[in-house]
Amino acid sequence: MKRNTVLNFFVMTSGLFIMTLGIAVSAKAGLGTTPISCLPYVLSLAFPLTFGMFTFIINCFFVLFQYLILKERFESYQLLQIPQIFVFGVFTDYSMFLVSGLEITGYRWQWAFCLLSCVIVGLGVALLFKGNLLMMAGDALVRAVSQGTKFEFGSVKVGFDTSMVVIATIVSLIMFSAFNGVREGTIAAAVLVGLVVKFFVPRLSFMDKLFCENVSKDNISVNRN
Repeated sequence: MKRNTVLNFFVMTSGLFIMTLGIAVSAKAGLGTTPISCLPYVLSLAFPLTFGMFTFIINCFFVLFQYLILKERFESYQLLQIPQIFVFGVFTDYSMFLVSGLEITGYRWQWAFCLLSCVIVGLGVALLFKGNLLMMAGDALVRAVSQGTKFEFGSVKVGFDTSMVVIATIVSLIMFSAFNGVREGTIAAAVLVGLVVKFFVPRLSFMDKLFCENVSKDNISVNRN
């Protein structure tokens, strides 16, 4: 494995962990989690499986749906999404453990931590983007649907996130007769996380140079040998 690939992997893994930390903070704030996480979170409140377990299970279905949509166009390396989402699920439960002692009281403080979670998740997504190895299973499914239907990626992404929120809301109402895990913070995350990602990505451009420098050094070493 080349050094630049190792760096990419480290950045991707760091992004995954930071994302889950932000998601855990949003869950602790009590105003709803991000659109992609609200369904597994609601299910974890209703059934005796953890947030991370449901995250893994649901994302595995996303990988399966990619295969069913793309069929022969599904590239075998995309199966690496499965170990990626396994790690993501483990990180999710670990992050929930890390914030378990956090006590947030008062609506203003709930909003403060909700906004903080958007920043943390956005930073994690930006790092994942810079890692440039694998898309998250949900985004990869959006891409597959976009390729299959010829609809623009952004439009499919909006529809996908909306569908996740609607399904989570229905499950919450059926199980609790209340909006548990899906609230105003979910809408805030849907709007703000993308803006935070746009803020961080250009400011992490030094990573592109770092990856390129390592590639160049590897090439120099090979040529000398």
